[in-house]
Amino acid sequence: MKNDIKLIRYITLRYADPICAMDLSDKYLLYGTMLGTSACYLINQKRLITLSETQDENVSGVKIQEINNDIRLLVCIGDNKIYNFNSISENINEIPKYEEINNYLNEQEHIKKCEKCFTMLKNNYLVRTFIEFPTEVKTPYNQYETEYSIKNLNYINSKDNEREGKILMSNYTVPFDFDGNKYVFIDFIEEKKRFFEIFDVDSKNYILNIELEKYKEKIGHISLLQLLKNNNMFLVRDYHICEIRNLNFDLIKNFNLIGEEILAFDILYKDENDVENFIIYVLDIKCNIIRYNNKNNKTEHMINLNELDIDQVIKDQKYFSMGYPYYIKVSPNYIAISSDYGCILLQYNNLI
Repeated sequence: MKNDIKLIRYITLRYADPICAMDLSDKYLLYGTMLGTSACYLINQKRLITLSETQDENVSGVKIQEINNDIRLLVCIGDNKIYNFNSISENINEIPKYEEINNYLNEQEHIKKCEKCFTMLKNNYLVRTFIEFPTEVKTPYNQYETEYSIKNLNYINSKDNEREGKILMSNYTVPFDFDGNKYVFIDFIEEKKRFFEIFDVDSKNYILNIELEKYKEKIGHISLLQLLKNNNMFLVRDYHICEIRNLNFDLIKNFNLIGEEILAFDILYKDENDVENFIIYVLDIKCNIIRYNNKNNKTEHMINLNELDIDQVIKDQKYFSMGYPYYIKVSPNYIAISSDYGCILLQYNNLI
């Protein structure tokens, strides 16, 4: 398998400025960093274009969008604003034209809400949840009617593209995913008492609300999770066990039961008309890329990053030693991986 994978580019990052958002297509690699820099690598042209320099806030999300054959790049700066780069082609050789879209009516509102805003860019949805986070080490548990705002970036300039509401959340809530309607989060009531919750934004009802410690199986730490198009969800628990569960939290399938800690994953749908035809790509702490085919229930080790033709100095630095959040993104022909000092772009043979 490793003979079907080759290194296309190693993009060196500014020291101590890791990638915190990334998206990938067969033409573009788009990423943003903790210090607010965003850049786009044109794969066919082999050129890197810096879209924005450092900002007051980190890049909270990036998205490559194709709408009516028009390509645009969206870069979310914290909870505050969105850069919409809307004149994208493979032939661009300078920063493309963009418009700046503010998420708040004014800076006073931004200052008031920024500290308690948890921001996610999921698919085409920018989700901002205003959680009353603990202010001290021993802040007591408390529940609040927590405000949220969901902006559909497919209609970025529409006045009716934003939904607002409230969800009962605590100051120890951890959001995981949103698919346009279902919002998944875990509420830590105390150290050994967790509620796993799925809230339906449209109906304003809970699809699922279970106490994990009372569940029939022993459920350890859940580190990663994503809702699937087939009304199931993929999650990583106990740091390495990969599972597909339904919306009742019943186990459907699993893999990597004795593997290494999973750092990141991405899901590639091979046929948009077949919600069961998808492949899950996972990256583990020992630099392995593993993929799981849901259709045929097959798991395959693709490559270890140390097998790539990368400068030995880079390999000696290690890839994942600083404890940052790391990312893997997959398109039909490419894989992008963030590491401590750079971004690794691979071309691969999509045979499985």
